[in-house]
Amino acid sequence: MTNRGKPLADDDPRHGTSNGYGNHGCRCDACRSAHAAAHSAYIKRQREAGRVMGTHGSSLAYDTGCRCDECRLAHNARSVEKKRRQRARRARNS
Repeated sequence: MTNRGKPLADDDPRHGTSNGYGNHGCRCDACRSAHAAAHSAYIKRQREAGRVMGTHGSSLAYDTGCRCDECRLAHNARSVEKKRRQRARRARNS
């Protein structure tokens, strides 16, 4: 059983790893950073291999290299929504 969303103990060897984030649900800064780096490297490998993931018209396809109009529009829409959520979160926290 995992403790989803609760940080791992500081002395846990899985702390600060992508495993801590993905399999154990730790969301501390160290685990988030490790997961972000691992995910970024994975997407980069997919793009370099020429693999387009997802379906056309999705932000995932754009992130893995497709630049068709449908994928570009989906990516832009996702970016706009993400920025809207960030602004709303900042407004709530001010």
